Amino acid sequence: MFRLPRWNELPGIDLYLDQVLTLMDDWLGEYMGKDGSGVMTKTMVNNYVKQHIIEAPVKKRYDKTAVASLFVIAILKPVYTISEISLLMKEAIDASDKEASYNYFCGLTERAVNHAFEGTEPGAEMDERDPRRLFWNVCNSFASQLYVRNMFLKQTKDIADVSK
Repeated sequence: MFRLPRWNELPGIDLYLDQVLTLMDDWLGEYMGKDGSGVMTKTMVNNYVKQHIIEAPVKKRYDKTAVASLFVIAILKPVYTISEISLLMKEAIDASDKEASYNYFCGLTERAVNHAFEGTEPGAEMDERDPRRLFWNVCNSFASQLYVRNMFLKQTKDIADVSK
């Protein structure tokens, strides 16, 4: 079952980049790792810092906000550009505090993945003026992409590999 760490499950101490990448691989690698590579690379994280998408590390350590932001980026980067992700993250933080926004994102993403893979009900209908509807659709786009990659494309690749 797909699950993301909530704010209170993220380490309470600042982490070095290698530790951040290991944490992300532990949580997301099974679903998002490709051909044994990690979910995210050091170069990618350094670029996000340079582009001011996440805060620069202090004494080479990333705080909980940066770690949470990297989880969001890792989830959304297969579907959206980094500038689109940046806008979506800003919108979410403007709607609520960082912890609540991150936890809400985690819950929506898990619901969307369960909806895509298990056919569960997507949840209560939201008024089209409700800004949370945007975030449901963002998370649902990730879940749909994950489903297609893991259910159809992986099977197609496995069949092609066997027929060689």
